[in-house]
Amino acid sequence: MKDCNETVDCSGRREFLVKAAFMTGGLVLTLSGVSSAFGKREGDLTINIDAASPLNKVGGSVVVDSPAGKIIILRTGDATFLAFSAKCTHRGGIVAYNAAKKHFVCPKHGSEFDAASGQVANGPAKKPLAEYNASGSSSSVTVKVGT
Repeated sequence: MKDCNETVDCSGRREFLVKAAFMTGGLVLTLSGVSSAFGKREGDLTINIDAASPLNKVGGSVVVDSPAGKIIILRTGDATFLAFSAKCTHRGGIVAYNAAKKHFVCPKHGSEFDAASGQVANGPAKKPLAEYNASGSSSSVTVKVGT
């Protein structure tokens, strides 16, 4: 057995172990990126609705964080909801719900999106908001953020 007190004799082993650790870490990161690129389900987002929640009443909306980014959820009926990306497709501002117009409005440049479909109602945005499937009850709503 070799005495590894000499730097010259053991540097090959040390270098190998360091490179192996970096390659293993790189492989783990690559595989996690590949799995998300192929639709790995991040999980559903469930929001509980209590008396203080804006979603407690029809027409109420809330912006929430999710693995897919910020999502705006709108209550459209007793147990019906709509969910869209809250990120404006023009310059990335976070939209808010305007109940009088029934539009999502971006505070940055005034883009408006139809709240029922996410389609552009007034530019400068050109692309609609991404839509997510939402289902719920009077006490909670679940948004499918994965595929």
